[in-house]
Amino acid sequence: MLTKDKIKHFIITELIADGNLTEFGDTTPLIDSGIIDSLGIMSLLGFLEASFSVQISGEDLIPENFASIASISNLVTQKCSFG
Repeated sequence: MLTKDKIKHFIITELIADGNLTEFGDTTPLIDSGIIDSLGIMSLLGFLEASFSVQISGEDLIPENFASIASISNLVTQKCSFG
């Protein structure tokens, strides 16, 4: 499973309370559209660090890095590359 797919699956199964929203794209604005909130981002951080063996620092906690599936995936890829 691709990084983007794993992230999307986590958001759909763990962060969307009613489970009704299952269709959104890689560039759908997650925060602006209300798909995830600040508590969701904290849960997502734990998932990313555990699933991809990355360490996400406070400097990385900016809205741009969590704006969409694509931006989250890019952050994970960058963290994996720099180990």
